Amino acid sequence: MPPAASAGNVIFSKLVAFKEATAGTIPTLTSGGRKLLVGGVGGVLSPNTVIETGAERSVALRNPLISTTAVVVSAEPTLSVSVPAISIGELPIWLSMHKTVSPSGTAAPYAYDYDFSMTASNSPTSYTLVATDGQQQFAVNYCLSESTTISADRSGLTSLSANLFGQTIAKSVAVLADGTPASPFMPGRLWNCYQSGTVFPGTATGTAFTYLLDYSLEFSSGNTKQAYLAGTTAFSTNAESGPFTGTLTMTVSSTASAVSVWYDAYQAATPVGVRLTWTSGSYSAHILCMVVPTEVQPMAGAEDGLTTYAVTGTLVYDPTSAKSLRIVVNSDLASLP
Repeated sequence: MPPAASAGNVIFSKLVAFKEATAGTIPTLTSGGRKLLVGGVGGVLSPNTVIETGAERSVALRNPLISTTAVVVSAEPTLSVSVPAISIGELPIWLSMHKTVSPSGTAAPYAYDYDFSMTASNSPTSYTLVATDGQQQFAVNYCLSESTTISADRSGLTSLSANLFGQTIAKSVAVLADGTPASPFMPGRLWNCYQSGTVFPGTATGTAFTYLLDYSLEFSSGNTKQAYLAGTTAFSTNAESGPFTGTLTMTVSSTASAVSVWYDAYQAATPVGVRLTWTSGSYSAHILCMVVPTEVQPMAGAEDGLTTYAVTGTLVYDPTSAKSLRIVVNSDLASLP
């Protein structure tokens, strides 16, 4: 048997992002673009083509499915992407699929301030994503994130995962010119946690606590796809018609400070302002949010011989600041690809 020279290879798999100037319009793929540092085969790519075969009709045959009458009802691709180690240069790309911002600064670090509005459009940036395994190549246009999760712990690098929807999927033969990324990774141990009582935090406010062991923030900004009777099997446009939702889960060491903040707030249904800050000295990221602890499990486990708490906080709207979630990234990325 000859070697599988024409088969796709996991080590050559990649996902490349191209910002769309007009949502749904595929840009030139032979220049620019950003190679994303995704895991394995670049995420799970599902064409999600729905085919109607006519199973409910009768044509006086034992098998009523006629070979020439099957029809495509809809085609709405999705991607489930895992980034085992997010870099400071990639983070703005994924967040821009929830909200469009222009970076500030004339030299690195460039500041991206994702101050999510609770009353107006956040105008997410759509991307064409090209997925390939070194042999087969597919382009998915009009990609937006339905939900994104950022996670970190003491033993590794900050990770990210995202569930995306796209408009169409097509085989592509474009010769990609993406370069090898060189942005720094984000070690989990460089995160610090601060609480600001019932006040929504700023990028430098709050009381530090040193009992955080890991966290995971999952949020959805309400992006949805809208399909109409518009002469196409693909969706027509997107809308921010869903609620802005999110959950912050944490494992904390069972200290007096942790108990007084999280257990007491949980028992009283009191909101807590949280700031998670990562910095390498040159670059930084700040996750600012208001949560109400909706589940606190005392003595949930143990790490290094010490008792731990499991904390779940639900993102809530703070009427004073008119905010729920704000993420500020000071990155080496000068502009979105």
